[in-house]
Amino acid sequence: MNIVEKMKHDWNERAQHHARFWIATEDYHTEEKFAQSGIDTAQALLATIPVPHLPSWNVLDIGCGIGRALKALASHFHHLVGVDVSSAMITQSKQWLADHPHIHTYETSGVDLQEFPHSTFDLVYSYVTFQHLPRPVLERYLREIHRVLTPDGYLVFQLPIGHFQDVPLEDTIGIRSYSNQEIEESLQRNGLGFLYHPSPNPEVTETSEPHSHRFRVAKKIGPLGPVVSIDWDKLEQPNFVSELDTHLYAIYADNCARAGNHQEGIHTLQSLVNKNPAYLEGWLHLAALLLETGKLEKALDTLKKLTTFHPWYREGQKTFHNLLKKCANQRHTFFTPFPTNDQNSRNALKNTPNDFSLR
Repeated sequence: MNIVEKMKHDWNERAQHHARFWIATEDYHTEEKFAQSGIDTAQALLATIPVPHLPSWNVLDIGCGIGRALKALASHFHHLVGVDVSSAMITQSKQWLADHPHIHTYETSGVDLQEFPHSTFDLVYSYVTFQHLPRPVLERYLREIHRVLTPDGYLVFQLPIGHFQDVPLEDTIGIRSYSNQEIEESLQRNGLGFLYHPSPNPEVTETSEPHSHRFRVAKKIGPLGPVVSIDWDKLEQPNFVSELDTHLYAIYADNCARAGNHQEGIHTLQSLVNKNPAYLEGWLHLAALLLETGKLEKALDTLKKLTTFHPWYREGQKTFHNLLKKCANQRHTFFTPFPTNDQNSRNALKNTPNDFSLR
């Protein structure tokens, strides 16, 4: 597996799970709120463009998702194009943008813009996409942006700048931030430069606010530099699971449970522990939600799997045996006791309270 395949796999999986959540994690609950978030992004983008924009401009959105910002820009431009690495996102964009035939969306490789000729776009923009791209992928994109921009075109993008932060190449959602020097050098290698230089004060970094509407503006400043050799044919960790990915899946499951949509929460947590069995708290949350919905047998089975996969995890053992003692009269139906040297745990199974809560 290479990075293109990994990005496509991961983002298709997220889009099929709940596209709006993975695009706007704070504003996904209703179509109205989601649409308003697109309007907010569009307004911030338009306010950043240093000259009055023309409706005749050709505009490209890199990492368009289902077209959240494109829809909000529909009344401002006659020609809008969105690209995304995820075919599932693009499929859903056709429905979201159905009332706007002048907006076109395409699945791309996620590392280039080979579908478009030189000097096609007057404006290329990207919001909450560049921060997720592995550094060599962003380098490749900047070169491609130089190629597809008109001589007087603009690149407007959001990216945490201030402190250096990186995650493994295989992490397709983790946040990457750039120092001022690093991003300026990367732009220059690819014939681009900031129209306004970022503040050198590291305190202004948006690393802690990765969804900030603080856009940067760049233009062509010269020819392309030498091609930077990029090796991404093989990933060292093709099954790598991002900590942020796990965290966001867990947040979604919690949101579902709080909203009373327990079945969706259970489904999400089950998918999460299947994908990342090392996420120990996920197993416990899944068992608790199963119990809350009266699925005692499945809760016991979940905890049994947890203690089997991770026999050293004392909290899992404790929770499993705590539940067992609360339903000792039925335990022979549901499980084969896990061997333990903990005399206290064995003694605890002899007691049988009336309720089935984990604590």
